[in-house]
Formats: sequence, structure tokens, C-alpha cells
Amino acid sequence: MKKTARIFLFIVIISLFAIVSYYLYDTFRERTDAEKLAEIIHLEDRRLINTALLSYLSDGSNIIRAKAALAIGRIGSPESGRILYDLLEDNSQDVAASAMFAIGLTNETEYASKILDVAFDLPAKVGMYAVEAAGRLADSSMTDVAHQLVQFFSHPAPEVRQAAMMALFRAGAKSKADDLINHLTSGFETDEDAKVTGMYVLARMGNIEAKEIYISMLSDADSFARAMALRGLGAVKDDEAINYLGIALNDSDRKVVAQAIFSLGSIKSAKAKNLLSKKMETETEENLLILLLNSMSRQENESSVLIAELLINENISDNIVAAAINYIASINREKAVSLIDSLGTVGGSFVKAACADAYGKVGTEKIISRLSRLFNDEDPLVRYRALSNLFKIDTSNFDFYIKTALNDKDEIVVVHAINEISEKQYFQYLPVMMTMISMEEEASIEIRRSILEAVETFLKENNDDSLAMKILINGAIDKEYIIRKEAARIYREVLKDKQDDIIRRPTTYISEGEIEDAIEKYTTNPYATILTSKGEIEMEIYFDSAPLTAMNFISLAQSDYYDGLGFHRIVPNFVVQGGDPRGDGWGGPDYFIRCEYSDEKYLRGTVGIATSGKDTGGSQFFFTLSPQPHLEGRYTVFGQVLSGMEVVDNIVPGDIIEDIIILENPF
Repeated sequence: MKKTARIFLFIVIISLFAIVSYYLYDTFRERTDAEKLAEIIHLEDRRLINTALLSYLSDGSNIIRAKAALAIGRIGSPESGRILYDLLEDNSQDVAASAMFAIGLTNETEYASKILDVAFDLPAKVGMYAVEAAGRLADSSMTDVAHQLVQFFSHPAPEVRQAAMMALFRAGAKSKADDLINHLTSGFETDEDAKVTGMYVLARMGNIEAKEIYISMLSDADSFARAMALRGLGAVKDDEAINYLGIALNDSDRKVVAQAIFSLGSIKSAKAKNLLSKKMETETEENLLILLLNSMSRQENESSVLIAELLINENISDNIVAAAINYIASINREKAVSLIDSLGTVGGSFVKAACADAYGKVGTEKIISRLSRLFNDEDPLVRYRALSNLFKIDTSNFDFYIKTALNDKDEIVVVHAINEISEKQYFQYLPVMMTMISMEEEASIEIRRSILEAVETFLKENNDDSLAMKILINGAIDKEYIIRKEAARIYREVLKDKQDDIIRRPTTYISEGEIEDAIEKYTTNPYATILTSKGEIEMEIYFDSAPLTAMNFISLAQSDYYDGLGFHRIVPNFVVQGGDPRGDGWGGPDYFIRCEYSDEKYLRGTVGIATSGKDTGGSQFFFTLSPQPHLEGRYTVFGQVLSGMEVVDNIVPGDIIEDIIILENPF
């Protein structure tokens, strides 16, 4: 018996020795780069800046230090700005550049001017990111920062000058448009890319004084430059601008044509209307036909009603029918009711939803009963559109619609009702919202988010309202991090009460071990082949710059999540968006992924994650049809189309993703 006890004790001692030895070995051994990167990514996913993350800022690897700096900027904290600013002293330009990009994500506005004070003398690569960061941190009220940015127009490096131009746009510094015009017309700017960037900024600002600059770019070989010049001329609106827009309707590039149509749609002169009418007579491409119908509706252009009726009779697609009935309703008003009636009873859900909007354009009491019928439709999109128009037309029954909508089984209808309550400041519905937000299992994340947004407006009106405060407290302890984060923001911005420390950190869906395995697996970025009803699209997945987003996309693709889903949003010369299981832009998995902002550019064919706010990504993704610099640092870039952009160009709403095949080792 004693011998057995001694053997047992010996085994225990040996086991304890082995455990302690392993612990000491694991604690003091040199960690691999894969382990370090996995910990950095996991800490970022947890939104946690701790001693471990900070220690990586002094790592011997430039890559590790740069990734740690980016993670600190993405997480953000009261100390992030100071930590990142100090990295200007790093001996690697890559690390310093990463730190400057990251500081632009922190929202610490006091660093905008501070980094500009030193940026002119920094190496061009670092200075470019410093100037860009200042633009992200500043706003239109910070005139001193805008003045500093203009000084960088004389910088010897064109990439820094471009960054200064974009920074003015991001800072909303329209008051400095004249300085930019003078720079572009002075002859000093010789870099072609910088000229296009400057023109892009002026066009996005809607500046009409840059007319000659826009005209000078109309013959540029780059279709992006031509399209942005047309956007600028759309703001100018005079006869000469209209002439150039008319010429562009025959451009060889359909993205340019789309911009010309859109710009003409903002001009209500007889000349502009005539140009779109003539284009309507010859256009056959579905997306451009829809854009034409929508643009003529904005113009209040009566000349193509007969063509629109013909398109409805031909029933080429639900997309065209929907656009056509809305155009006809915007022109014919009550005369269009019988036509809307005929479509609203036999059309599919998408057409019925369009009919609800068309009834709204009629806008008379006689259509209330028709909208009420659609408000009882089985499809939530139809109910939502009907409700939106009933709110506008039948104000006497507002309470009935609100109460009915709040009991709807679909979140899109409930959310719209809550938004109306917020807009109208109906405090009497606070008890209902209190009940809803406290029932987390029954109220979706989107419903709870909308309740908090409504409570924010109530607290701005009366920050002593006890029930509104109770709802806010419920938000602060919600099981979903994005709700808790929103509650903390309201405490901070509305009540001037910092409660960030009491907000629990998020639950992560991907473990550190899984991240490490992926790092070792994807030594080169994987590829994806997206099989659609229009053909194949091949893309590179940017695991190196957006690992969590990439892992989420790969996991969904390999589980066949995307199979059979459609593309629901097409905006010519902008984006093609899909991956929504609902098909109406409101769907996704039952979780959110965090945003992974990077310095990747939104070029033609770049693939990004669609969100409804920071850190609310899921399954929806989009392809950009042309460069979109204004999206950079605001939406995660996680891929780039390598082949098949002609397929992307031809996608229309309702086209299907048949399968997504992941190629894990493309080389």
C-alpha cells in the first residue's frame, strides 16, 4: 500500500515538474512571427490594448511593429494617439508610415495639426500617410488644419501633394477649393495622377469654379478622369456643361456614360431633358435603362412616358418594370393609378415594393387603401415600402401604423417604425421600446440598435428622462458588443459622461490558435473563383491586410453560405453588391465582424465589406466598378478582382452567386 502511494506521489511530482517546465519554456522561449501576429490580430479583435500588444512595438521585426501599430489605431483608446505619434522615431519608414496611417483612425482630432507640424520634413512615404491622417482627423470647423494642408501643395513629392488634396476633401474644407484651383492652373502641378486627384476633390465638393479644369479632363485617356470631370460639370449646369455631358452620352466607356446620365439627371433645363430623352430611345443595356428612368424622374422629364409604358408591356425584367412604374408615377401622378394597380396585384415582391413607392409619388388620399393592402403583404420589403409611404400620406392614422409595425414579425418594418418615433419625438412610445430592448432574445440586433439611436434623440431633447436613461442602461449591458459600444458613445457625446470602462469587451468568434493556423496556411494570399449566373469572377483574397475578414469570407464560402444568393444592389459606375441571404440589403449571419481598415486603395474591381456602421460587417460584399477613393479607410478592403470584370460589369439585380470556390495555395 505504501509502495503504491509512493509511486502515485512520484507520478504527481513528475507531472507537476513537466507542467512547470513547459510553462517556463513557453513563457521564456522566443515566439515565432506567426504566433506574434496571431496574438496581435486576436487582441485587435478583442479591442484590447495591453502590455503584450505594446511590447510588440519594440519587436525586432519591422513587420511585427507595423502590424502592432495598425492594431492600436484600429482599436483606438485615449492613449492611442500618443503611442502612435511616438513611433515617428522608429528607424523603419514602414513602421512610421503604418503608425501615421493608424493615427488617422483614432478620432483624436488634436493630433491633426500636430502631425502636420512635422510632416513636411518627413520622408515622402511617411509624410504622405501623416497628411492623409490629418485629413481623416480634421473636420470643416478646423480651419487651421485646412490652412496647413494647403501648404503641402508645394511639397516636392507628388504622392504627398495628392494626400493633401484628398485630406482637404476628407476634412470637408470646401473653403480651400480656390487654393486647389489655383494650384492646378498655376502650371506647378506636373504630375498627371495628382491633377486627376485634384479634379476628383473639386468634383466631389461640387465646385462650379473649376469648370475649365473639368473640361480639360474630358479628353483624358483614363475613363475615371473623364467620369469625374462629368460629375463636376453636373454641378456647373450651364449650357456649355450640358453640351459636354451630351457628347459624353456616346463615350466608349459605359461608366462614363453612366456618369453623364446621372449628371444630366440633376439638371432640369429643356436641353438636358431632351438629351436624356434621345438617349432613352436607343439605350438597351438594363442598368443604364434603369439609371435613365431614375434620372428622368429626378428631372421631371415627361417625354419618355410612352417608352416606359412599352418597357412595362415588354416585361424585360422586374428591375426595368420597377424603375418604369416609378418614373411614370412621378410624371402622371393620379393618371398612373390604374397602371400601378394592375402591376401591384400580379407582380412579384420586387415589383409590388416598387408599386408602393409609385403610390407614394401619387400622394393623394385615394391611394391610402391601396397602400394599406400592400402593408399587409407577406413580403417584408413590400410592407416596409408601403409603411414608409403611409407615414407620409396618412398622418391621421400614424399611431395605428406605428403600433402595427412594432408588432411586425420582420425587423425591417419594426426598425422603420422606431425611426419614425425618433424623428417625430414621440416620447409616449418609450415604454414599448423599453420592453423591446430588455427582451434580447426576441428583438434583433438591428432593432436594439435603432432603439438606442432613438433614445439618443430623446436624451438630446431631455437628458433627465428616466425611462430613456433606463433604455440606455440596458444598452450598456446588452450581450452584443456593438450595442454596448453605441451606448458608451451616447453616454460620452450626449450626456458628457464617460462610461467606456464599464462596457464589456466583445466576444471573439475566431480563436488565437485558429488565426495562427491560418497565418501558417496562407503564406501567400488565397484566391476565390465566384461562379455567377453571368460567368466567373476570379479574385485575390487579401488575408495579409484583412485576416479576420478573409477568414470569415472563406468560412462562409466553404460552408456553401453564398450558394444561391443574389446581387441586390447595382449602382452604375459605383458598386455591385451581393451576399445577402434576405436579398434586400438587411441580411447577414447572426454575428458581426470588425472592420479592418488598411491603406489598400479602392480601385476598379476592389472587393470590400458592406456595413451599416463601424464593425457591423457580415456576409455582404461589393465590387467597385471604378476607383472610389472616398471609401478608403471607411470600408474594409479584402480583395481584388483578377479576371472577370466584364462579368461584374454585366451583373444586374437578381443575378445569382452559384458557388464560391476557394483556392488556398494559388501558386
